Amino acid sequence: MKDVNFWRELVKRIKIYLKKNDFEIIVIESNSELTRFAQSYIHQNVAETDLNFTLKVINKDRISIVEINSIDEQVLSKNIEKAIELAKISPKLDYHYQLVKPQLYKIKSKYSEETANFTPLKRAHLINNLIKEVNREGYEAAGAFKTETIAIVIINSEGVFAFDQGTKVDFNGVITKDNSTAYASFIDSDISNFNIKKITDELLSVAFKNVDQVEIEPGIYTVILSPEAVASILDYTAYTAFNGKLIVEGKSFFSANRRKKIFPEIITILDDPLDELTLPIPFDFVGYPREKIYLIKDGVIVDGVYDHLTALKYNLKCTANTLPPESASMGALPFNLVMKGGEDNIQDIIGNTKKGVYITRFHYVNVLNPMSVQLTGMTRDGTFLIEDGKMIKAIKNMRFNTSVIDMLKAVDMISKNRQTKKGFVGPVVAPYLRTKNFTFSSKTSF
Repeated sequence: MKDVNFWRELVKRIKIYLKKNDFEIIVIESNSELTRFAQSYIHQNVAETDLNFTLKVINKDRISIVEINSIDEQVLSKNIEKAIELAKISPKLDYHYQLVKPQLYKIKSKYSEETANFTPLKRAHLINNLIKEVNREGYEAAGAFKTETIAIVIINSEGVFAFDQGTKVDFNGVITKDNSTAYASFIDSDISNFNIKKITDELLSVAFKNVDQVEIEPGIYTVILSPEAVASILDYTAYTAFNGKLIVEGKSFFSANRRKKIFPEIITILDDPLDELTLPIPFDFVGYPREKIYLIKDGVIVDGVYDHLTALKYNLKCTANTLPPESASMGALPFNLVMKGGEDNIQDIIGNTKKGVYITRFHYVNVLNPMSVQLTGMTRDGTFLIEDGKMIKAIKNMRFNTSVIDMLKAVDMISKNRQTKKGFVGPVVAPYLRTKNFTFSSKTSF
């Protein structure tokens, strides 16, 4: 991958073509390798090198954007010329666009040389270990295993120059036998933290219990959510409630409830690049430095996150949550969504539950009502009935229709232990939690 000096030299050449025009440049370069497996054999191994180069040219209150995937001199000069001409005729903005000034960046992405150089043979060896173990128990395995190096470069004509490089390991797998299934996922920057034996044991432990499923009636239940399930809930809440653009437009639950104590004191949710379990980047996609932002603190709604365009338009502070240009119309989303842990462990949470349901993860989740964060979807890969503090049997998957707001209001136990899961933008760090208000709307046939 290209180093920081390459981009410094390239910018000098680009400035010649841009003449005296104001500009922003966003570059995302990645090297990724992916191994897929299904029916207990590896069927695909692919590698991809990608470069996305986005140039914005600013002409007073007009902006043009061009995107290219080559930095060949001829391609660059031709597209810069096109961007300059487009900026003269683009529609006027209804606010004054301002470039970010030079900033200091205190955070660095996590980078692992071992992850960056991890080979297809090594990925295959780890997958083969999993397959052999689950096949021995009569299960088939399927999933995907990806290692990736990503560099981000943000440059503008005011003097911003931000460069960062990080690595990522992304694994997910499911095992099946008849109607018994189990799922596990892993995300980290360092491949040395990836323990295939632990994941295999986790899969088999859930699958062995997830047999002879029985039906339960729809209704309101006490449920215990795994970190995988909590991460999914938080992601959709971020999309609908934490988005600053929706807040100022009056389309979010936060719009009328900032500074109100809505939830129990044990609920604290942040966008936190400093959390030890997350994978941070030091800046957003216009060059603002990332920092810790409280969304809900001790049960009190604080505020959402704001991108550069929303902040300019409504005279607010950008919270360093500007998305790449192709996603700018969405507003802002947390980059490092984090839920603080509590004082309990999962064994105690289950042990203190008279009657309830344990949910491993959700499938096919959709938003029904953004204002109340009303979600629908189904449980998947291990849903269990709890009675008198014990998981007594697996149950058939259920369709749910529940408000995240009401669900969070009824949370009474949160685990100390948290796990890192994949999110819409960056990773989500989530604990186990128990809520006494979760609505299953109907049964399913499997």
